[in-house]
Amino acid sequence: MQHQISCTRCGNVQSPATNTECAWDEINCIECGEFLDTYGHWEDSVSPNYLIQTLNRSRMLSLQMARESRPVNDNRGGARVSA
Repeated sequence: MQHQISCTRCGNVQSPATNTECAWDEINCIECGEFLDTYGHWEDSVSPNYLIQTLNRSRMLSLQMARESRPVNDNRGGARVSA
């Protein structure tokens, strides 16, 4: 999957090379030469964050378990108001 980075000055969109040796190497715009990011920061921003994914999955599981544990005919008698 190719992640692209766009220039804030000229709007050029490019795909940075991922085979760099140093994380602090700069990513510059091909068209205007504007500094965009470093390879290390850019790779961190496009890589999946496993802590956030785990948090979201555990939240989804707890919500699903709460829905399944509720009885099917769970009616609240006082909540209904007639006209």
